[in-house]
Amino acid sequence: MDGKYNLILAHENGQPYHPRSVQRWWERFIERHNLKYINIHALRHTSATILINQGVHAKIISERLGHSDIKTTMNIYGHAMKQADKLATEKLESVLKRSAKKSI
Repeated sequence: MDGKYNLILAHENGQPYHPRSVQRWWERFIERHNLKYINIHALRHTSATILINQGVHAKIISERLGHSDIKTTMNIYGHAMKQADKLATEKLESVLKRSAKKSI
């Protein structure tokens, strides 16, 4: 692999699959495993949202998604960022309250 494309799904030589080939593979996979259909592109959004909720920096997520500008990532996933920020606030608040109780 030459890493030229930096792809997740690629032929052994690193060359990209034809987009329709990936879609056909996905449709067969869903059928074979009797799963509820989900558009393969939705997995991209799911992975980004999971990374956001795990506290991965937006710049890293943006690069993984291939966005040339972090603003694109923020525009698409801003709602998830707000939820993650709320969770971060709650976690910090919890730690500070525990710390305050210990010092009393």
